[in-house]
Amino acid sequence: MKIRVKRKHRATGTSLASRGGLCVFVSCACLAARPALAEPAAFWKGMASAILPGSGQAMAGDYGEGLAHFGVFGVSLYGALRQRDRDDFLDEDARYDEDEDREVINKTTLRYDYAARLAFDTALYSSYAAYRDARQRDNAGYRTPLPRESLADLARAPFSLRYLSRATTFVPLLIQAAAVLAADDGYRIDRAPDVSEGDLHLYNLVANEMTAVGEEAFFRGFINNEFSERYGNRWGLAISSVIFGLGHTGEGQTANAVQATAAGLYLGWLHQRNGFEAGEGVALHYWINVLAGLSAIREGGRAQVLELRLSF
Repeated sequence: MKIRVKRKHRATGTSLASRGGLCVFVSCACLAARPALAEPAAFWKGMASAILPGSGQAMAGDYGEGLAHFGVFGVSLYGALRQRDRDDFLDEDARYDEDEDREVINKTTLRYDYAARLAFDTALYSSYAAYRDARQRDNAGYRTPLPRESLADLARAPFSLRYLSRATTFVPLLIQAAAVLAADDGYRIDRAPDVSEGDLHLYNLVANEMTAVGEEAFFRGFINNEFSERYGNRWGLAISSVIFGLGHTGEGQTANAVQATAAGLYLGWLHQRNGFEAGEGVALHYWINVLAGLSAIREGGRAQVLELRLSF
């Protein structure tokens, strides 16, 4: 999630894994703090797929879907690791310059970003899907509405007038757009000669779709729904927002834990207000991030390739 008029950067595989692991640990700790429902299978299937995509589906006997989730995750993770091993891959020290408020990117690192983003967001969506499907099989004892949104429903949400016409969506977007237009000498992305401006715009549109769908499916569709059921809407909203905040490090130009928690409160409130449907949150999350990305791309330019490489 991006709060400022700055583009969210990729995280390393280690960082992504540690952030995801922390979210899973806190979620399990919150569950253990209160007696479980008579049938807690939905929660544990969701957690299983968060740790190993597809495993929650396999636990329910959906082996085909589980294999598909694991396959996408495995191939994208392998692709990310392959790109990371290339000589011209830019690690964080080479890529980010906090003093200059900038980052540089080359083709190898951009390919890594695509693959790492897909792997991480596949895990998030797989977790939600395992939880959703388990509750559709047995929803006994639940007060909160049954999650029903499919991957297609969530993917279409950013382009739906049903959501974009709502004041709860377009007012925050107008504020973000005004901030983008007013930004002067903000965060920027500088491109190596093998990366075009069009490459960055395409990544901005595609990767943020994965991020919005994955994060809203997991943090709202799964976590906010589950803990609102267990602790009531207010405490459920607070817990899910804190877990969302813990998934953001503030590294580079990402939202820090406090900013992400505040964003999670609004997105979680929207989720509850809409009968625990995540679509509007996906739409808002996506366009906030895209506008931030546009600002960073606009501020950037060309970087010298010799400045991008490290000695190994």
